[in-house]
Amino acid sequence: MRVLVVFFSLFLCLFGCGQKQETSSWFADNGKIKVLSTTAMINDVVQRIGQDRVDSLSLIVGEIDPHSYEIVKGDDEKIVYAQIVIGNGLNLEHGASLRKLLKQHPHVVYLGDEIQKRVPERILKVGGEIDPHVWMDISLWVEGIDAIVFALTKTDPENAIFYRQNGDHLRREMLAVHLQLQEEMREIPDEKRFLVTSHDAFHYFVRAYLAQGGEWEKRCMAPEGLAPEGQLSSQDIKRVVRHLSHYKIGVVFPESNVNRDALKKVISCCTHDVRCSDQPLYGDAMGTEHYLEMIQHNAQVLREEWNK
Repeated sequence: MRVLVVFFSLFLCLFGCGQKQETSSWFADNGKIKVLSTTAMINDVVQRIGQDRVDSLSLIVGEIDPHSYEIVKGDDEKIVYAQIVIGNGLNLEHGASLRKLLKQHPHVVYLGDEIQKRVPERILKVGGEIDPHVWMDISLWVEGIDAIVFALTKTDPENAIFYRQNGDHLRREMLAVHLQLQEEMREIPDEKRFLVTSHDAFHYFVRAYLAQGGEWEKRCMAPEGLAPEGQLSSQDIKRVVRHLSHYKIGVVFPESNVNRDALKKVISCCTHDVRCSDQPLYGDAMGTEHYLEMIQHNAQVLREEWNK
């Protein structure tokens, strides 16, 4: 079965079906562990831990919404061929076709679910639903490293020490960046640290970096919910407009992969001056090559806009 999958996938690559070069090399039988991650944020951590012992690939790439992602041609071959599949879980990947294939894989790890098992008290709920955007807090995303190390070690026990050492190094690096960002964001005046974005993807970020001593809920607002796929109501608009007015917020932040229409409607209804940042934030789409760069980009954009 696996030989057929390899042959079919290489055939598609050779005859111009749009597979990228890195995808075709991922299908090569080179002795490396084949790990398929649903998102780029997961894939980057896998690459850092597995390094040259692992061939890792992200299923959802570019400016695509992972919440409602449905499989496209070639996705099923990638999932079948993967020795390990790592998803976010916490109902992030709720597209029916993708959810079905993930459940069928014999070695699937849901990173968010594993993090929830380790630190359930740190998982947020928004409107009664679990917030799946756990990667937005570096110190929380760190809690998923052991699950990746365990999955790689179980498949390749001979390199267990290698994976564990890489995981430990990455953990130290990530926590150092986390503390640095906390210090940098504390330099922003308290009255400016109110974040209004396109959809509810930044609650963990706000709690970790903007809300000293709690009160993270009042500092985070968006017209669209946890998944930017529903119909925007007039009540949603009014709710955000009231929030902007109450806290005298003068700038809102678009997200790289979310339509700006909702924010434009909000701004048009405001009675005080509100502008939309020219620079988008990265929420569901990583936008950069590495995960830590994504979080650092968001912090830099906020500092620049709030310091104007």
